[in-house]
Amino acid sequence: FRVLADDPSCRPRQAWIESEARACFESGGVELPRPRGLESAEIHAIYDPPAVTSSGVLDMPSSAGDSRRHATRLVNGAVAGAVGKTVVSPLERVRLVGQTTRPDASALASARNVLAAEGWSGMWRGNGLAVARAASSKAILFAAQDALRVRVGHDFVAGSLAGVLATLLTYPLDLLRTRAAAAVSTASLGAVTASLMREGGGVRALYRGVGATAAGAVAFEGTRFGSFGWLQARSADWWLAPAINGTLASLLAGMVMYPNDTVRRRIQWHRGTETLSYLEAARALLCEGGVARLYRGGGGSPPPNG
Repeated sequence: FRVLADDPSCRPRQAWIESEARACFESGGVELPRPRGLESAEIHAIYDPPAVTSSGVLDMPSSAGDSRRHATRLVNGAVAGAVGKTVVSPLERVRLVGQTTRPDASALASARNVLAAEGWSGMWRGNGLAVARAASSKAILFAAQDALRVRVGHDFVAGSLAGVLATLLTYPLDLLRTRAAAAVSTASLGAVTASLMREGGGVRALYRGVGATAAGAVAFEGTRFGSFGWLQARSADWWLAPAINGTLASLLAGMVMYPNDTVRRRIQWHRGTETLSYLEAARALLCEGGVARLYRGGGGSPPPNG
C-alpha cells in the first residue's frame, strides 16, 4: 500500500489513508474503503498490508526501498556473472580458439593443443578479464533492465537498451580477453595490450569492433529478456519456473545470435592498423567454410554476449 506522498495533491488525504490502513490492518481486514475522488494511481497495491512499527507508526514504503532492490539486483548480477564465467572458462577458451585461430580444428583438438602448450592453467587464460567484465556487465545489465522496464514498459526494449549500456561500459575488457584467450601462447596481458594499442593507434584501439558487439547486444539481450517475459507470462506459479525460463531464453538468444558473435570475434582478432568492417569479416568467414563456419566452436558452449 503506497501513498504518493511526494505529490502535493495527495498530502491532504494521506492522514485519512494512514488511519484507515492502520485500522484495517489491526482488524485483520484485507480491503480498504476508498475515498471519493481518490485516483487509482495513488494506490499501487490494495492487498499489500502496511507495516506497523512497535510504536504504532505506519511504515510506508519509500524510494529507499526501490534503491535497496536495485542495489541487491546489481550485487546479485555481479556475483552470478563472476561465478558463471569461472565455471565455463574452459569451454569459453576452446570456443574462442575455434572461432579465431584454429577454425579447422575440432573442439577436442583445440583443447589438446591448449593443454599441450600451456597446461591446465591455460584453460583459464583470460578468465580474470572475463570475470571482471561479466561481473560489471551483469550488474549493469540487470540493474538497468529492471529500472528501464518500469519506464518503457516493454521487456524487449528495456533489455536491448540495458545490453547496449553494459556493452559500451565494459567493451575494452571483452576485447582484451579475446586477444589474450584466442591465441595459444604464454604472452602476458601487458604484452597483449601493448600490441593491440600499437596496431590501433592508442586507446581508441580498445574499442575496435564495438559496433558489431553493441548491435549484437541489442538483439541478444532484447531476445533473451523478451523471451523470458513471454515464457514467464505463460508459466505456472512454480519456484523453478524462472530458472527454467531463463535458461531457455538464453539458449534461444545464443543460438540466434551466435553467427554475429563469430563475426565480431574475427573483427577483434584482426591484426593490422586498418579495422576490418563487419561485411568484410562476414564475407571472409563465409569463404572459409560457408554458413557452418559462422557456428564453429558453438557446440556445447555458453551463449554469446553473455
